[in-house]
Amino acid sequence: MNWNSLRSKLIVFMILAAVIPTLISMMISYVMTTGSMKERAVTENQNLLYQGSLNLENDLEELDRSSLIVYSDPEFFRSLTYSQEDIRASGRQSATLQTIAQSVNDIMQVYLYIPSRQESSLYAQGVVKKGTGYPLYKDTPDLENQSLQFQTPHPIHTYGFQLSHSYQPEHKVFTLYRSIERVPSTEQLGILAIDVDLTFFSRISSQLYQPDHEQLYIMNEDGMVLYSGNESVIGSRAEQSWAGRVLDSGGGQGHFEMNKHIYLYEPIAAPSGSWTIVKEIPSSYLLQSADKAALINILLLAFSLILIIGASIWVSVYVTKPIRGLVGLMSQVRSGNMTVDVQSDRKDEIGILHRRFSSMMDTINNLILREYKLKLANSNNQLRALQAQVNPHFMNNALQTIGTLALEHNMKRIYSLISALARMMRYSMYNTDKPVTLATELKHVEDYIELQKERFENQFHILYDVKDSTRELLIPKMLIQPLVENFFKHGMDPLSDQNVIGIRSGWHSGSALEITVENNGRSMPEPALMKLQDKLKEIEALDIEQLEVFEEGTSDSEGGIGLLNTLTRLKLFYRGEAGFRVDNVAEGGFRVTMRMYTGGERIESIDRG
Repeated sequence: MNWNSLRSKLIVFMILAAVIPTLISMMISYVMTTGSMKERAVTENQNLLYQGSLNLENDLEELDRSSLIVYSDPEFFRSLTYSQEDIRASGRQSATLQTIAQSVNDIMQVYLYIPSRQESSLYAQGVVKKGTGYPLYKDTPDLENQSLQFQTPHPIHTYGFQLSHSYQPEHKVFTLYRSIERVPSTEQLGILAIDVDLTFFSRISSQLYQPDHEQLYIMNEDGMVLYSGNESVIGSRAEQSWAGRVLDSGGGQGHFEMNKHIYLYEPIAAPSGSWTIVKEIPSSYLLQSADKAALINILLLAFSLILIIGASIWVSVYVTKPIRGLVGLMSQVRSGNMTVDVQSDRKDEIGILHRRFSSMMDTINNLILREYKLKLANSNNQLRALQAQVNPHFMNNALQTIGTLALEHNMKRIYSLISALARMMRYSMYNTDKPVTLATELKHVEDYIELQKERFENQFHILYDVKDSTRELLIPKMLIQPLVENFFKHGMDPLSDQNVIGIRSGWHSGSALEITVENNGRSMPEPALMKLQDKLKEIEALDIEQLEVFEEGTSDSEGGIGLLNTLTRLKLFYRGEAGFRVDNVAEGGFRVTMRMYTGGERIESIDRG
């Protein structure tokens, strides 16, 4: 494929014009859809977990109340002081254990231990087992500092008793331990243990997640898993990285995304501590509908791309074939055949192009016949223009001759004025693109002032305050004289003989030459001044290349270079290291300040306040 041909470019352009917007639209749609789906799923699942946490809290409170029956039954409380040999006491304890076991459906067995007599009672499988001289079961936690504790899930055991039906070894329960104390003292009378089947959690938890795709965890404040859809982690510590992030969250609700999974967590107020219910949702499962939609869009894009390529090839051939024929005709014209036959029956733009080319060839052939006449007329015009030119040297010599004649007739003032005018002409005509010293520029200004004094009969005064150390510095030619000329054009009061022009030069920050041209004449109107200052700011912001274009496209105004051109010339001459400021004088008049970098440290921009 020739990438320089119009056909190739047209095909590529049409494909890109169709594919790029479609892809961008698909990406934006996918991102927005997935974001919306995640946000909606998080809200729905957070509400679901909140409701589940409330249900679990209610069940835990009910389980806690069932263990408190030991305090609401006075006869049971008195029976703890009697031995199992006392039939009434033993019967009261058995009845209470049975009542506790039947208060919650998921309680599998209830264990009572009296430390003072080492007596044990176990209600399991519908019967009560009793024993004397049994030590406290080895896995029982220390309840001295905490009267209520939940033990994490563990395989069910019989506390040393022999039951008629053995439990399955993998059968797990969690246990609520309560210390029975002689209130209001803290003397321990007995220990109550209630083993609860894990269906206590699964009845509610199964409604909170989809087991085939999602996962659910219930953890205590130590990170131990009390329940999970993955039975292998029940009773162990959650070591995954997300678990630490949940435990560090401070016990509130929330959600986060990690490892392409979304985790939502909700606190559960358990009687003996703070638990957390955590739901894990794979992002792929959550976004599977969006992925299907994206796949459908990709298939549609591929089908559209095939159609676009076919249409692009057909259109490009239909358009480019006649253009190539026209290019061949142009090649014949280039080789010298000016009588090519250009015809086309098409009514579209291509046909118009052929007809216009044919018309152009007729015009060219007619113009060729007139070419020599035009050349001859042009040569005559050039000759007349050369004859009409005035030699600048002749003007300068003529002025010197007139000055000499004035001197011979003792007209010294006329000689002085003619000499000043001659010097100004020489200064302005030769080497205008070369810099001059400040002293040379000031000499040119003095010649100009000399002529103006004769014109205005000494109605003005000029004051110079020029530092000697600045006189030999190079500056652009014709920099100061146009600024002085502006005074006579716009600022001078012809009815006053107190007009003053001041020219100062000095140093700013040790390395910047600062030149000020100031007068006490008419100030610039405020709107015009603001407009001028805004335009100067625009020029300040231009780089060197833009300044060169600006200088070429800006013409002189009213016979002078103008303030805008002065700033442009400064910026170009000093490669951007120059500043320019204009403002009105408070007492009346106008001031122009120029600052130019001549070496040493760089200057800061002039404040345009």
